[in-house]
Amino acid sequence: MSVFELKMPKLGESVTEGTIGKWLKQPGEKVEKYDLLVEVQTDKVNTEIPSPVAGTLKDVKVKEGDTVPIGTLLATFETAEAAEPAGERASGASAPSAQPANSAPPAAASSLSSSPAPQQPASQPAPSPQPPPASQTAPSPQPPPAPQAAPAPRPAQGSSPAVATAPAPSSNGDIRATPVVRKLAAEHGVDLDRVSGTGLNGRVTRQDVEQFVAQMQSQPQQRPAAPRPAAAAAAQPAMPQAMAGDETIALTQMRKAIANAMVVSKTTIPHAAAMMEIDWTNVAKFRESVRESFKAREGYELTYLPFAIKAVTIALRRYPFVNARWTDQGILKVKAINLGIAISLGDDGLVVPVIKNADELSITGIARAVRDLATRARGKKLTLQDFDGGTFTVNNGGTLGTYLSYPIVNPGQAAIMTTESIGKRVVALDDDTIGIRTMGNVVLSFDHRIMDGATAAAFLRDVKAWIQGVDPANVALS
Repeated sequence: MSVFELKMPKLGESVTEGTIGKWLKQPGEKVEKYDLLVEVQTDKVNTEIPSPVAGTLKDVKVKEGDTVPIGTLLATFETAEAAEPAGERASGASAPSAQPANSAPPAAASSLSSSPAPQQPASQPAPSPQPPPASQTAPSPQPPPAPQAAPAPRPAQGSSPAVATAPAPSSNGDIRATPVVRKLAAEHGVDLDRVSGTGLNGRVTRQDVEQFVAQMQSQPQQRPAAPRPAAAAAAQPAMPQAMAGDETIALTQMRKAIANAMVVSKTTIPHAAAMMEIDWTNVAKFRESVRESFKAREGYELTYLPFAIKAVTIALRRYPFVNARWTDQGILKVKAINLGIAISLGDDGLVVPVIKNADELSITGIARAVRDLATRARGKKLTLQDFDGGTFTVNNGGTLGTYLSYPIVNPGQAAIMTTESIGKRVVALDDDTIGIRTMGNVVLSFDHRIMDGATAAAFLRDVKAWIQGVDPANVALS
């Protein structure tokens, strides 16, 4: 008999961890190859991991409800098959030469999730010892410092796994961390030497830094006691005490991912926004003219959203910087037009699955794609492939009655557009008369590094022109 180790597999390009939902087999049970073993929840989808071997489940290493990074040992098996390294790799084990996983989360959803994580700089070396000092002694976390004033005390390490418990590399330059993580650490005044990396090959992830910061905040008596005026100290408000009836809700994987994506977006992307009012009267007339026939054929009503999406795909072709990505090497103009569609799951959170090659679809094709994604999202039937490759996001907050909102750009994209509430209003017409028209706003939030306000406004102008120019007599559904 040989022992086979099942490790947490890589469940997506930007997925770095998973939560054990339920073990479908128990220790001592016989397992056939491809039998479903365990349910795993990620920030995007729930999935079931099959057994890569036949044998007996010997030991479960991770309890239900625990969240662990990719490559963590989940269970061991007794099997008659030879334990081949290839088999372990198939089960998701991380070989030493494997590409390190990115530490940034996906964008759930812009509220968002489907964006590529920041790339590790190619020149970032693995931690290596510094050239030996004049006196060869036992390794020290810092090289012998020059005479200087006593440094401010650092936070106590405590028992949090995010805090280093052994000598760390000698400088932040030797810490394995992405630029995003280094920026976050700098903003919070965190010395990466003090943070123990839980990522692949000891990489310090954003979650490690956030956990370290949270520990500092929860132990104010152990923070550095930097001198400051008494008035400034008194101005710091104390944390409010919990009161009767208060309730703490545990964070789900999805809520954590949304929070992390939003923090990355707002701390790394300089946001700007533009809004335009659009006359949807022609679209409203067309919808009314095909209401019964469309519903009889498709089984659901034709909404305004497919028209907004169609207008976006046409405008993106004219303004490729709105469909671009910011990289350290330059602005990457993406050829494919893959639109993320923000879908609310109520209190459970928000997901942003992607319509691939949306510019190739008709109004009916877009309506079908949106319907399919929304139905599968609410039934928890989406797969990881449904979230890959988004280049631009469309939100539809207007279904809940919003008049003006300010969406947050999905990390890895250049912009997001939201359609606001559409309804009849009294407006002044071009011939100086008063009329009742079907009106609604659209708002574009954009990355000001990639484009300027003129580009954003021109993009919205073309979206507006296409929507207002819909001719009920000539528009094609298919």
